Amino acid sequence: MIGVPAIPADVDCVAVYHRLREGVPKSSSQIGYGYNLYPAARAVTDHLSTILRTCVQTGRIAEYGTRADAADRDLAATLAGAYLGVPVSGDQVVFTHGSTEAISIVTGFLAACDTSLVLPMPCYYAFEQTTRRRGGVIAGRYRYDGTAATTGIDTRYRAMVEILPNGVTGTLFTRPEMDTDFTVLDVVFQAGGSAQATARVVQEARALVAGGLEATAVMMTPAKDMCVPGLRAGILISGHPPLIAAAREEQFDRTASINPMIGQTVLLYLTVLLLADAERTGGMRAFEQTYSWIRSQFTDHDVAPIPTLETCVEIIDHLRGMAAHFTRAFALLNDHPSPLLETGDGLRPMAGYSLLPRVHAPLGDTEKVIAWVNAIGRHHHLKLNPMLLFGGSAPAWETLYPGQARLRVNLSVPHLDLTTSLKLLDYAHAEITKRGTP
Repeated sequence: MIGVPAIPADVDCVAVYHRLREGVPKSSSQIGYGYNLYPAARAVTDHLSTILRTCVQTGRIAEYGTRADAADRDLAATLAGAYLGVPVSGDQVVFTHGSTEAISIVTGFLAACDTSLVLPMPCYYAFEQTTRRRGGVIAGRYRYDGTAATTGIDTRYRAMVEILPNGVTGTLFTRPEMDTDFTVLDVVFQAGGSAQATARVVQEARALVAGGLEATAVMMTPAKDMCVPGLRAGILISGHPPLIAAAREEQFDRTASINPMIGQTVLLYLTVLLLADAERTGGMRAFEQTYSWIRSQFTDHDVAPIPTLETCVEIIDHLRGMAAHFTRAFALLNDHPSPLLETGDGLRPMAGYSLLPRVHAPLGDTEKVIAWVNAIGRHHHLKLNPMLLFGGSAPAWETLYPGQARLRVNLSVPHLDLTTSLKLLDYAHAEITKRGTP
């Protein structure tokens, strides 16, 4: 019989999940879902059907790869370059199975290059988990105002991870004053906020890559903005050839080729981002001019299908409706007659649906927070997602965010679900407080 391999233990933010959910019914409601529950636009699903039909008609699904794959990458490079404001070529682009795969590829490559990471906190668990799995090192973590805490472990090189906006708080973080050799830019949300806030997020992304892509990796995904997480579509862009070569080799080892639907979905997303930005900055005239240019780029690169003007208009209208839904949900959170969760306009996400308000109740240390969350899940069938799930460890959270627990709130849920869950949270906390112990 073969042996059992030595697998690194889960990082704290993954291990704690099992403790939080022990004995909690799977059917429980939830306040802090980790994905966008707003329905995808009908125009998105219709265009996805057109993509699949085109792939069938052109034979792309009957082969492991065709020349059309390179055409998709070249076009994605052109569109992404226009959006980010920096030249991008097709050989700097890799389509990925969502940003999670991109994170795995990049963290693995950096670990092999003796490069440690400086992470924002909170952050997506994969940055911590895959770094450990790949033998990498976390050199430090930082909070919203740039305050950093080092781990005391370092390597020859350092990479700064920046997330625009932060995937848990929906806000922009100040980059800490630390010398680094590489930047990992994860662009998670570009929709769902006000026009002014979204414009600022775009400006920040462009500023970070303005010096070129030679020491930068950029990740983007339509999963959250377009409400299609199940498609696992993403794009990795870098001007560092060894990283791109490593990404292609890793994908070849694991999947041989990439599903053509992934690249095509990314192309639709980049098209929508460019058009939304054009309309935001120059009105309908700029929108029409940009659409004409995008259409010519699809033609010049011999890529089909081309998203129709009607499709793009409908998707952008849908995104405006989604932003209005988030705005209304944020207002409901602020107006909820309970002192339990922090409120205030400063918490409003600049883009996306996620925020991480403080819990005003004195819950105690980390162990008591875990017990409190678990008790509410077991006894009241309400899943809560505290800060401990989003990177770092209990000591790291106490160092950077001392004193109070925080819970994720998702603004994409139906408004009635949100208000009902908030009332249930109030009731559950009152019952636990009455009993005196979780």
